[in-house]
Amino acid sequence: MAEFPNGLVSGDEAKKVYAQRAKSVDEKTVTAAKKEALATKVQGEEQDGWTIAKWNKTSVRMSKPKLADRQLEDDVWCLLHRLGFTEFSADRNFTIKLGPTAPGRQIDIFAKDDETVFIVECTHAQETGSKSIKGLIDKINGMREDIIKAIHAHYGKEPKLKVKFCIATRNVDWRKADKSRAVESKIAVLTEQDIAYYTKLTDHVREAARYQFLARYLKGEGVDGLRTDVPATKGNMGGTTFYNFLISPYELLKIAYISHKATGVNDLDTYQRMVKPSRLKAIANYVDEDGQFPTNIVINFKTKYPLEFQKGPSEHGSFGTLKLPGLYGSAWVIDGQHRLYGFAFAKKGKNHLVPVLAYENLPSMQERKLFIDINSEQVKVPKSLLREIYAELDADSDDVGKRLEAQYPRIALRLDEMPGSPILDRLQTSSKPDKDHRRCLTLTSLAEGIKENRFLGTVVVNPGATPMIQPGYLSDLSGDFDTTAEKAADVIAGYFKMFADGVPGHWDLGAAKGGFLATNNGIRALLRLLKEVLTFIDHAEHVKLDAMDAEDILEKAEHYIKPVVEFFKHAGEAEVQNFRSRQALDGVKKNCLGMMGIIAESKPEFSTVELKEYMDSRDKEGTSVARDLIDKINAILFEDVLTNLQKHYGTTKENWWWKGIPQSIREKCDGQVNRDNGEKERWRYLSLADYQGIVVHDGNWPLFEDRYDFEGKGKKGDRVRWIGRLCKVRQTTHHPEKGLISKDDVTFVKATYAMVKQKIQKPDETEAA
Repeated sequence: MAEFPNGLVSGDEAKKVYAQRAKSVDEKTVTAAKKEALATKVQGEEQDGWTIAKWNKTSVRMSKPKLADRQLEDDVWCLLHRLGFTEFSADRNFTIKLGPTAPGRQIDIFAKDDETVFIVECTHAQETGSKSIKGLIDKINGMREDIIKAIHAHYGKEPKLKVKFCIATRNVDWRKADKSRAVESKIAVLTEQDIAYYTKLTDHVREAARYQFLARYLKGEGVDGLRTDVPATKGNMGGTTFYNFLISPYELLKIAYISHKATGVNDLDTYQRMVKPSRLKAIANYVDEDGQFPTNIVINFKTKYPLEFQKGPSEHGSFGTLKLPGLYGSAWVIDGQHRLYGFAFAKKGKNHLVPVLAYENLPSMQERKLFIDINSEQVKVPKSLLREIYAELDADSDDVGKRLEAQYPRIALRLDEMPGSPILDRLQTSSKPDKDHRRCLTLTSLAEGIKENRFLGTVVVNPGATPMIQPGYLSDLSGDFDTTAEKAADVIAGYFKMFADGVPGHWDLGAAKGGFLATNNGIRALLRLLKEVLTFIDHAEHVKLDAMDAEDILEKAEHYIKPVVEFFKHAGEAEVQNFRSRQALDGVKKNCLGMMGIIAESKPEFSTVELKEYMDSRDKEGTSVARDLIDKINAILFEDVLTNLQKHYGTTKENWWWKGIPQSIREKCDGQVNRDNGEKERWRYLSLADYQGIVVHDGNWPLFEDRYDFEGKGKKGDRVRWIGRLCKVRQTTHHPEKGLISKDDVTFVKATYAMVKQKIQKPDETEAA
């Protein structure tokens, strides 16, 4: 007969153990009859690493941080207790004795609820890094059958408990081979991020979080204790089959889920948005006051096998018994999540039944439409939330295009949550909408940046063939979407880390003054640069990037990225502002080309067709000529505008200034006069950019139309748009840090100068004007 000689704890005993294991330190009290003796004892303890927590008259309370291995075990034990498991190993020396003469098997953590048992083995590293887990996997495989037999012998086989083995790690970067071994062995993996995530989740949905925990780690595995038969009606509407039945909310909670992303960590945001604790408490109070909910909870069963419905004796054949699947995470809650989880907060929750409208394997398109119909049109779920949820709904779509589309926001969210990611917690989502200088990146911009560069490939549709994915530079050779998303996130995070580590002060600025790289436009430009670098590597080195792992890709890319990092390390404020001032997609393109030029200066072998065209289009000598011509044009316009306004409105009491100059321009000039303490007359602060507004202002146009109309048609504002373009060119010619203007711009400035000389400057005026 199997025995548990070290004992199990439950109820109040488990609460006492939890109180101790939840602490991050060990504690003890040192006592002595005399102060001198007490001081001596304390000094000895301090030499062993203990610190004073509280000094009393005849005793001292001391504490000491737990060792890393114990802390990990305690954190996992406490998580399972918070999740609502009811029976636990008493301490870390727990063993299962398989027979009278057989040696006991030591188990780090044992936790049981009504249907399942979790057996957890823990391992850690002092510093984050790769570590082989193969030995631990082999240990579990070696003892698995004996442990399962011992548990069934101890508890009996009705119901037959589902036993799940798990490996919990901290500071361990799992090797791909070990991940594959764990999956093949059906061993759950619990990382430090998972521990933190599920601990927080218990704050939102209390013990109901256990079912989401089990839905992830037991997905697709049958559990005898979950199988339930319910009286139900079966119907059909528009070709879609549905079921209606009543069920205990606690029974439904066991098989239901709201969010079920591949990583598990990403969906905390979804719970925070869709299941708000304040609303759950309000519903719980309503339930405890005997309130009723007349509307259905709407779910969609997603199972490999059809639901079993046994017809009753009704002549219509729509009444009978529905066998619910004995699977965790098999029912997606489309609507009614607050009602369902509210019962977990209610004292009378177990006494209720809830009405359910259930669909079976509803296609993603119909599921999405139903979700929108219910949530978007009725309760106005934010579009940002819908976008994030679509990423989840479409992740398993039969449409390969939708599955590819779903990866972009999933990767973006992953980058926002990965430990060590340079943009960790810097993404604005519907659960974290508050913007500051660091959290300034949007989900849409980041996802679009990944998409537009086709890192994951493109959908190829050939006549008569099934659509397929043509791999991108960050695709994985396996073709698996989840593996590709993980690889892409690792490469992008590692790429951003080159800048975050190389220019930490700049990176931390985010959108604050002086920052560019970690802004939406900066990130988009960096992603475009990454694509160009990978394209060059692919063509120049003839390597197959989709067959390479993330580390090897980053090693190759870093050779070309270093010059850009070095540039920003030494860039002045004006140089950074030059990049930051370029906006929208055109600005992203120009910023990318600028950074490519920096690479080319350091690595002459780096060249692309687009870069060559860009560099050839820059005109160094023409930029200097254009600068001088723009200054001359500015002087001509200044003289012409003032002369004509003064002639028309008069100079008495500066009438021309008040009637001929728009108020906004007057206020700008007055502000500069005040700043300079009246050193110059106010009109001396007129700039080239002001003349476009002045000549079209109110009654001014007839004074200037014949000379300033270079277009000959359109609205008056369009006829003088040459001034606006001239100002845009001036932004570069008069700010050397912005580089060179194009040959087209040089030609434009020369042509404009000729027109100004011909139409605006008086024949008797000299070139010096």
